[in-house]
Amino acid sequence: MPRAARQPRTAAFTELQAAANSVNENKDCAVKAVAIACNADYHTVRDMMNQMGRKTGKGTEWSIINDTIDRLGYDKVKVDPATIIAKYPKGHRDVLKSVTTHHPDRFRDVWADGKTYLMYTRGHVLTIVNGVNHDWTRGTAHRCYWLWEIVQR
Repeated sequence: MPRAARQPRTAAFTELQAAANSVNENKDCAVKAVAIACNADYHTVRDMMNQMGRKTGKGTEWSIINDTIDRLGYDKVKVDPATIIAKYPKGHRDVLKSVTTHHPDRFRDVWADGKTYLMYTRGHVLTIVNGVNHDWTRGTAHRCYWLWEIVQR
C-alpha cells in the first residue's frame, strides 16, 4: 500500500494551535481534541482540565478527558473499528486489520457520516468530524487503539 500523502492541517486545528501557543502550551492534544469534539473554547477546556489535575506540558489522564467530556454535556459511545473497516471498499476491507489516522482522507465516503469521533492512538488523542481529521496526524498512519463517537446529550 502506498504511503499516505501528507495533508494540510485544518483551520480549526490551526486556530487551536494558535491558542495553545498564546499560553506557551504543549502536549495538549487532549485539550484540542475535546475542544473540537465538544464545540468548546480551547481556554475553557484547558482551564477545566487543569482544575481536574491536568499538568501544563504533560499528557492528560483518560479520567480527566472523560470527566471533561461529561461536564461539557457530551457522552462517549465505544465504536468497534471493525465496523468502520467493514464499510471500506472490497479490496481494502478484506486486508486491513486496523484503522489509522489517514483513513478518513483515504475513505472519505465511509467517514463522512456526520459523526464526531475521538480516536486514541499510542500516547495521543485526536478528533475526526464528519470525516475530517482535525489534528497534526492528518495524512499519517497512526494506528487507532480506541475509537469513540461523541454525542451531545
